[in-house]
Amino acid sequence: MATYISNAPVWAIVLFVAGFLYSIAFIANPARQAALNAGMTAPKARNIQFGVFGFYILYLIYASLLALKGVFSVNVVPPRVFALTTIPLTFILFAIIGNTGLFKKLLRSVRLESLIALHVFRLLGVFFIILYYYRLLHPGFAFSAGMGDIITGLLALPVAKWVAEGRPWSIKAAYVWNILGALDIVTLLVIATITTMKSVSSGETGDPEMTMFPFVWFPAFAPATILFLHTLVFRKLIQVKKTKTDHPFATTTSLG
Repeated sequence: MATYISNAPVWAIVLFVAGFLYSIAFIANPARQAALNAGMTAPKARNIQFGVFGFYILYLIYASLLALKGVFSVNVVPPRVFALTTIPLTFILFAIIGNTGLFKKLLRSVRLESLIALHVFRLLGVFFIILYYYRLLHPGFAFSAGMGDIITGLLALPVAKWVAEGRPWSIKAAYVWNILGALDIVTLLVIATITTMKSVSSGETGDPEMTMFPFVWFPAFAPATILFLHTLVFRKLIQVKKTKTDHPFATTTSLG
């Protein structure tokens, strides 16, 4: 009977699952603080935080069940993992959640530096390199995906710190960092699609680890969520610019 669980070492699987779940909790924290900044009660702020965490947990369970059944382990264009997880999550985040009144209220109250610092979770990209080390990913895909995530994650903290300190060039740095981080994900999606098309035409195996549990979480969760978070940074930067125009003596930190 076919098994659709990663061939990576057990320690890598356990560490990945733990790190991924922690990252989801990490992403949910600014939502709670934004709710408090907006004047909401502590219980309501916690409910929002748990709502974000719970939504992603349910979504990962959905993706995991499909992966364990082997639904994604077929070379087709577009890849089934994109069609059944990435695209639906993108629609939910951009078309539904991002347009709600509650979300817009939270976005007005969250600090720009908090949205930037969130991207430190992209250090999970080191697992692309680990999978390559165990010959479970092609080098081109592993290093383009892994290094882009690692660099973006490492730069997130200093950029967030500069913004929090109100450095004169911090907003420009935030724009550059945000554009490069978003382009990294777009480039990765293009590479993944081209790789799949080549695999389909040649009959060769692509990168099956990205269709197996638990590493299917990467394509199911990361592209849509990361692009959404980068969009939030752009939207917040526009708010900051508008606030500075309306209140020229306001500091960057006070705009959160």
